[in-house]
Amino acid sequence: MGPYRLLVVEDNHEVRRMVTASLKTLGEEVEVLEVPSAEEGLVVCSSQPIDLVVIDFRLPGMSGFDLVTRLRKRKPETKIILVTGVEDDVIRKQVAEAEVAAYFFKPIDINTFLEAVKQALSAGDAAFSSAETAPHPTPIAIAPPLKDEPSGSATSSQPAKEEPVSTLHERLVELKKQVKAVSAMLANDSGQIIEEAGAASAITTGSPLLSALMHAFRASLHVSQAMARGTSESLLYFTAPRQCIYVAPVGLNHTLFVVTAGYFGPDKLGMIYHAIHLAVRDLQTALAAQAAAPKESLRIELPPDVTVDKETLAKVESMFAHAPRVANRERADGFWESSEDGSALDAVQPKDKLSYEQARHLGLAPEKEKDA
Repeated sequence: MGPYRLLVVEDNHEVRRMVTASLKTLGEEVEVLEVPSAEEGLVVCSSQPIDLVVIDFRLPGMSGFDLVTRLRKRKPETKIILVTGVEDDVIRKQVAEAEVAAYFFKPIDINTFLEAVKQALSAGDAAFSSAETAPHPTPIAIAPPLKDEPSGSATSSQPAKEEPVSTLHERLVELKKQVKAVSAMLANDSGQIIEEAGAASAITTGSPLLSALMHAFRASLHVSQAMARGTSESLLYFTAPRQCIYVAPVGLNHTLFVVTAGYFGPDKLGMIYHAIHLAVRDLQTALAAQAAAPKESLRIELPPDVTVDKETLAKVESMFAHAPRVANRERADGFWESSEDGSALDAVQPKDKLSYEQARHLGLAPEKEKDA
């Protein structure tokens, strides 16, 4: 792969961050830009060369499909990958028929997504010269079949019934039971435990052990990048006399910790690796579904209306009516000029307080020392 510039157009901040971080693992020769709207994406593509654009179908304002249409007219050489989480069959068919290098339905499998990006970029040397004279490449379809596909088609199949995605906590509980662990925990890249099944007293947010384990997690990602792999599927483990801690990256922004009592021998390491490997895949799916889920809008309850009786309202209006409308600037300036010698401030001395001179005359303050 050569030097490439990629653009991610996605309004969901978490999804945009995840996709951007994934693309950056392709190597230093890949520069990744990101914007939250199609309008900004169009400006970026018009102002500088972009090799590939990852576009979310549903965006505020101009839709992702409209952006694809405009890019096809203005920048026909730009590769496009279209992504959508919409379940409507009409829209899914529209996505499938769009002239793009690949299209995905959320949640996205990161490894497959990165492979599609590599294929699209590697075909850049044979980019078509115009949208009218050159054929578009056959898109890579990463999606379940549409409901209206002909049942007799050789490439079609009946859509499989999707099993409900387990929640993060449910999957951690299942893994804990499978490997008979003391605890199974999921942490984000900031070192915060976001979900756990069971408890390990030594591994808590902010603890020295968790900090050390996070360093191991980040190191595994660096090793993965050095090996030119999109994501790390490594499994690290650290043993102690009474426990063993397993560390497995979950994508690029999360990591899984599994704490067991005692150490599994070589004959059982394959079993625990398999169980953790499957759990990592399920946790990635759950995290992607969580990020793609629509967020509940914040509800703000307004305070009840306050009823003011006519008598009170009349008093307030009378107060404002009799208030001076023009400030007496000369009076204010005179006050601050006279305050230099203290006369103005003495004039407003509170009645319930004594000045130092008054207290001295009453014998409540010591006399000033006379010069020798």
